[in-house]
Order: sequence, then C-alpha cells, then structure tokens
Amino acid sequence: MTEFVSDTCAIAGRDLRHLLRLPEKLIGFTVMPLAMVLGLGILFGGSMRVPGGGEYGAYVSAGVVTSMAVSMTALSALGVVGDLQDGMFDRLRSLPVSRLAVLCGRVVVDSILVVVAMVSVASAAGIVGWPVGARPHAVLAGMGLEMLLGMGCSCLGIFLGLTFRNAEAVISVVPVCLLPVTFLSNAFVPPDGLPGWLRDVVGWNPVTAVTSTVRGLLSTSDAASTAGFFGHPAPFALAFCLVLIALAAPAATRAYDRAGAAR
Repeated sequence: MTEFVSDTCAIAGRDLRHLLRLPEKLIGFTVMPLAMVLGLGILFGGSMRVPGGGEYGAYVSAGVVTSMAVSMTALSALGVVGDLQDGMFDRLRSLPVSRLAVLCGRVVVDSILVVVAMVSVASAAGIVGWPVGARPHAVLAGMGLEMLLGMGCSCLGIFLGLTFRNAEAVISVVPVCLLPVTFLSNAFVPPDGLPGWLRDVVGWNPVTAVTSTVRGLLSTSDAASTAGFFGHPAPFALAFCLVLIALAAPAATRAYDRAGAAR
C-alpha cells in the first residue's frame, strides 16, 4: 500500500510538473471558464428566465464548472496519447511501478484541474450574481461532487486514449460525444421552455443531476424544475459519478495492458 501511494504521488508529481512547464494548457481551466461565466452571464443575463428566480449568471456558473469536469474526458485522452507516443508508458513498464498507480497519478492531477476551474468560476461569479452567503460545507460538498465527476471522466478519457492511441482520432470522436451530453442538459439553458420530449431527455441526463445538485448546494435556485424525473437529484448524481468511476477505471486498466501488448 505504501509503495502504491508513493508511486501514485511520483506519477502525479511528474504530470503536474509537466503541466506547469506548459502553462498554456491551464488556459482551458482558468481563462476559459472565467470568460464563459462573464460572457454568458452578461450577454444573456437580461433575457434568460431562471427557474425559481435569481440571476442567470449564478445559474450558468454551476453549469460551466460541470462542463469543465466533463471536458476532462478529452484532456485525459490526449494526455495519454502523448505519453504513448513519447514512450513514457514503455519506460514505466520497465520499472517496478504499479499499473494502477500510473493511471491514478493522472486522475489526481485532473481532479486538481477541476478545483482550478471552480476557483476561476468563483472569481467571476460574484460579478454576475452568485450569492455570497453559501455555507462552507455546502461549497465543499459541491466541489467534491464535481471532483468525483472529473475523476470518472478522467478514467473514461484514459480508456479512450489507450483505445484510440491517436490524437487525431481523439479530437475527431471525443468532442462529438461530449457536446450532446453537455448541451442536452440544464448546464447553460433552463429546460422549462423546451418541448416536452426534449425536456424529458434533459431531465434524465446525469449532467443535469450533477448541475442541479451543485446549484442546490450553493443556493442558486433551479431545484426541482430542472431535476426532471429526479425530484431529489443529489443521490442520483453521486451514484452516477461512483458508477462511472467503477466502470471506467477497470476498463482503463485493461486498456493499459492491451496497449503494452500491442506495442
């Protein structure tokens, strides 16, 4: 167990140092969420009606964070493809390093990026109407849920990167799969004005459950009207994140073994 923790910290430290040496990679989790919150909140704040009242800027802030967590799928996939092409995994296989630690190290760093995105959003959310009086334990609960979603999406991204093993394939396929998941949710648009069948699709989307739960924790309205069939979205959101991790992590581990055999 001690060796596993040590290996995980070493891999995470390597990925973190690599990230800090290429700070332009952080733009997607610092400048981009900041610009999305300010842009959407200011541009559409006067025309969007938020369920339960409140400011649209506060409403969309939780959706921006959730979309950043979902985007971990593409980021992790591209990072794994880069490590494969650079021979990093081949070097690690020649060392007595746990294969699970190799994957967990990347997941840890990806989870840190979700926290960075949340801090970036919080720095702009007050300008567009985010309520100031959120309880500390509710903020931590919301952050924990978003980190769980980011971990699950990171495991899924690792699996896809090890399966495709090609950056062009990842760029072509993964965003096409992520966009419907994000936009067919309540992340950016309240579903009250949607057609009935589309409102049902949005209600059953797990991204809707996560976003609704975070909004409820941070007291930015939205509660039941955006929860669809999930009158209490929090249990489903938590269950979805845990199931995603439970399914994607073993799949990523098996894909790691197959990638080694293929090379």
